[in-house]
Amino acid sequence: MVTLIALVLLTAAGAATAVALTTTDHQRALRALTLLKILLGAILGSDGALAAVIHLHQAGLL
Repeated sequence: MVTLIALVLLTAAGAATAVALTTTDHQRALRALTLLKILLGAILGSDGALAAVIHLHQAGLL
């Protein structure tokens, strides 16, 4: 289960990175960068899944 959650977080971080680097819309790139920061914090944190949900909700992305 933990491996599945880590895989989902890494996939989402990769998608956010791709969007942040390739989009021409400045607002979309900033949202992708915010999402990337939250996901990386969740991946590197001790209780990552819960922290990610809280931060995504606070950022208005969830």
